[in-house]
Amino acid sequence: MLAEKKIRKHVSIIHAYSLMSMLQRKIVNVLLYEAIKGNKCQQSPNSVAVECNIPFSILSKAINFNSNNNQYLKEAVDGLASLKIEWNLLKDKTQKDISFLNLRILHGSPTFYKDNTLNFSFHKVMLELVTNPGVYGTIDVDLQSEFESKYSHALYENSTRFINLQKSKIIQLDTFRKILGVQEDKYINIRELTRNVITPSIEEVNERSDFFVKLETMKNGRKTIGFEVSIKSKKKSVTYYNDVINTNQYEVVKKEIHQEFGVISQSVLDNILNNYPEEYILEKIAYTKKYSKKENSGFYPIPYFISAIKHDYKFKEVYQSQSIEENVLDESSEWNKKLILLQSDLRHWEDRLSLANSSQKESDIKVISSIVENCQEKITQHHLGKPKMVEAS
Repeated sequence: MLAEKKIRKHVSIIHAYSLMSMLQRKIVNVLLYEAIKGNKCQQSPNSVAVECNIPFSILSKAINFNSNNNQYLKEAVDGLASLKIEWNLLKDKTQKDISFLNLRILHGSPTFYKDNTLNFSFHKVMLELVTNPGVYGTIDVDLQSEFESKYSHALYENSTRFINLQKSKIIQLDTFRKILGVQEDKYINIRELTRNVITPSIEEVNERSDFFVKLETMKNGRKTIGFEVSIKSKKKSVTYYNDVINTNQYEVVKKEIHQEFGVISQSVLDNILNNYPEEYILEKIAYTKKYSKKENSGFYPIPYFISAIKHDYKFKEVYQSQSIEENVLDESSEWNKKLILLQSDLRHWEDRLSLANSSQKESDIKVISSIVENCQEKITQHHLGKPKMVEAS
């Protein structure tokens, strides 16, 4: 069996807007894959450029370029050196403070030799964002070569980031158009955009990739202002205990979740019920009820419950038999887990506020702004109670 060709791209260089063609989108990933293999790459001591060399035939085959018009392919590669790109549209944090202002796909023009080899170079920052990224999407280089539309390819890449998330992502309409590579003057009408871009792209991605993409339209009255994106893997989930879930226990747990947390999106609910045993889920429900307060809606906060499941929050009584040092470590761990939860809540409501601002609905803006301020205050208070172990780390 042939080894899978995959690259992990930092989300800041996935969520980007450019006028790359379908062919260029495929070329970029193949060249990045060849560069991180590093077999024929080198960097000069005083240069930010990493130079690589590959046979032109390898590139042609890797992108399924079934044509003898090599000049067209060469022009597509050459165009990557001058293409202007708007990076990091979802404002994710990078490993370090990076200015994307003048970052191009290729660092300088490529060179084509008579022996049918291609010399190309990447800025070292670009390669750092695919060598060991903290937050990334995994691109299957072979699979991406099969896409027929640049919009489908863009949707595939941007969706890879959300596969393992426990919740959906809200993206404003203008930003969603950009990450799909839709020009400002094309498909202005939402019906045209849906018919010519969104629907065909979802159909192709769901057919070819190993996950399903689902979009929920966000509206202000009759006006579409954004989309809620949720991704579900096609791979069969592995349960902790038996492959066959006892129907009665399944329904008991499902009912308990709805009773304590209200309505949870079906994709998140399926993820929980299919990946964790009933006893484990009930334990985390009990933990949430003990350590978290009910919201104004009368339900316990869903993000806290999901975090408890994901990070295996345990009752403090479990640790009583452990040493003092272990207890300090647990306290630090609990503090970090709570911080992650609070930050998750803040990001969620900031997304909601962004949508409210775009719709200019003053009543929503006022309420959500108050919630955002409350989330920020909770984070501030949480930092004031930082354990000594965390302060020293």
